[in-house]
Amino acid sequence: MNNDLIIDQQTSVETLLHRIYKHVAEQPVDESVSLLDGQAGFALFESYYHRHFGINDTSRVWDRLGASIDAISSGKVVHTFGSGITGIAWSLLHLANNGFLDDSEDDPQEIIAALDEPLFMLSMDNLSVGDFDYLHGGLGACLYFLERRPTPEIDAYLTKLVAQLEAIAVKKDNGGTTWVFTNFGQRKPGDLIDYNIGLSHGTASIVAILCLLYNRGYAQSTCARLIEGTLNWMWSCRNKQNIAVFPSRVLDEPRDEFSRLGWCYGDLGIANAFGMAGETLRNDHWKQIADYTLLKTPSRRSRKDTSISDAGFCHGSAGASYLYSRYATRYQAPALEEASQYWLDDTLSRAAPTYEKDIFLAHSRINGADLYHPNLGLLEGESGIGLALLTHLGASPAWERLFLLS
Repeated sequence: MNNDLIIDQQTSVETLLHRIYKHVAEQPVDESVSLLDGQAGFALFESYYHRHFGINDTSRVWDRLGASIDAISSGKVVHTFGSGITGIAWSLLHLANNGFLDDSEDDPQEIIAALDEPLFMLSMDNLSVGDFDYLHGGLGACLYFLERRPTPEIDAYLTKLVAQLEAIAVKKDNGGTTWVFTNFGQRKPGDLIDYNIGLSHGTASIVAILCLLYNRGYAQSTCARLIEGTLNWMWSCRNKQNIAVFPSRVLDEPRDEFSRLGWCYGDLGIANAFGMAGETLRNDHWKQIADYTLLKTPSRRSRKDTSISDAGFCHGSAGASYLYSRYATRYQAPALEEASQYWLDDTLSRAAPTYEKDIFLAHSRINGADLYHPNLGLLEGESGIGLALLTHLGASPAWERLFLLS
């Protein structure tokens, strides 16, 4: 891409970011406080936007965080990372640990210290019944504890969480390790045993979290053992003849199955787990699998081949562009950089005209019909798109920890 086109694209991205920020900033401070879809997520996006564009007023960020903390005190929110207490506390700690809240008179670590034991116990309860989902179940607490100052108590909590994770694992005859997907608590007796392989709710997320724990020195021998067994199982489940390297889900009798091109499901998120593990445990074979998987994806462009139907981070074009951009830097592959540019252009093209209030609409499919609706959240909406676009302009990508990317 020549310099004039780069400048034009950067100008378009900045203009779009200002629109997104204005729309998010207009949202009132209310009782919708979650990380993925509420006040905590808005505060995260606004903080990164403020830093990049030199805005020093953090009053609204504090208002949003304060409302979120008050909601915790009221007992009206669940404990999970995506929708409740764990994610709210994580956002406060993440912003503080990355220097966004230096004007705070109170130590954020002390503000939430009383949450440690309750979150540990609730997470153990989730894991004891097989609910490992980091967004909506037991493993999200690991991200929270990684933002806390290390203490012997936190070391013990994380060691016990990893031990419980191993206790509910399914050990395969080929030496592989996996976990039964509980389908968000909806799995019924008699249902086919289903293993989720993706990064949002499946084994790729488990690998990523175990890598993060290993790198910080927690339960290293157990983490390494589980990482190896899980990746061996995942590789054994790869498709034999499909445009996607990995399927969306795996049954006891593996079969080829299409998977979308997104962060949540499919090759882009799964490759990240292999690459992260390869770096963590210095395993060249896993790095090669990540490389192979990624380089199979850039030719996928159509909606049929990608299932990309909106611009959201989770499974839309902004997420694809962001993932390709970070992989292009890591692997020095021109095809990945070109794919990042393609999906960035796609994202820009999906923005509504300036006279429209809602800039991006999130896609859903209900009863066979395509529906589009406003969404300002991190996962599928404008705040998440905004974070991805900020990073294209050179802003810090530290926020990607919430998506298990580093």
